Amino acid sequence: MSIQETFPDPPDDLFKWASHGPNETRSRTAMGWMYELYDTMRCGSTYAHGSWGYTVLRTIYSDESDRLWPIALAKLRLWVTKYFIHYGRLTENKPDGTVNFELGRRFVLEVVESKELEALQLPDLAKANQNDIKSLTGIFDAWLRQAVKTDEVQFNRNPRFVDFLIIDEGSLRSLAALPEETIPLAPISMQERRARTTVYGRPYLWLIDSQAVRRYQGIDDMENYNGLMKLKARDIPYAWFQRAPRSEDEYHIFKRSEAPDGSGVWFVGSF
Repeated sequence: MSIQETFPDPPDDLFKWASHGPNETRSRTAMGWMYELYDTMRCGSTYAHGSWGYTVLRTIYSDESDRLWPIALAKLRLWVTKYFIHYGRLTENKPDGTVNFELGRRFVLEVVESKELEALQLPDLAKANQNDIKSLTGIFDAWLRQAVKTDEVQFNRNPRFVDFLIIDEGSLRSLAALPEETIPLAPISMQERRARTTVYGRPYLWLIDSQAVRRYQGIDDMENYNGLMKLKARDIPYAWFQRAPRSEDEYHIFKRSEAPDGSGVWFVGSF
């Protein structure tokens, strides 16, 4: 699979005034994200130009996964584009979703399925060792070289070329369990929002930070970790746009939380 769809520069009014005074009806967070997306379009590559999203590696191959895979991917795309990208706007009580809808329209995933991935036999990424993580990163690097055939690209200016997602058995089942219809887009109270997290808060994927994997020497500190983290599906926009303004920083480390404490399993973000 290869992404063929590209997008033009976003209209100026969707991002250029994001940091100049309050906007009465549009989410400043969304406008800031649109600016970051605009900036990634200057990385030197026209591949998937003007879009945001990830390459997704499939590590589970079974009769069940063959049945659930298209369901999970369809629901993931639905919830990211129709609800998760609007989440911040709803909490900010901004009624104008023009910027958010445009961001949703530009969300594109690239799926990688292969015999090489199947041969790794990684149905549960929680049990992956560093060699497994390096192997997955190697497959991602091979995809990147094939997809973007130029030496003039500043790969680290676009999160699509730095981080990637993995769907294993557990994450596949969690995504397939998402409701077929999203929650209506309307401002809600904090209490209602917390109650609704039981509907969409559990599905997850795995994220690998390829830069972190390459520099990791087995010691965790302020600038080093093994690069593998869980990512709640609802946090996909936050993870991508957290990286976007910092892609050129080789030592960027995602805000992470260990859950449960002492488990060694890290989630992108805090909760």
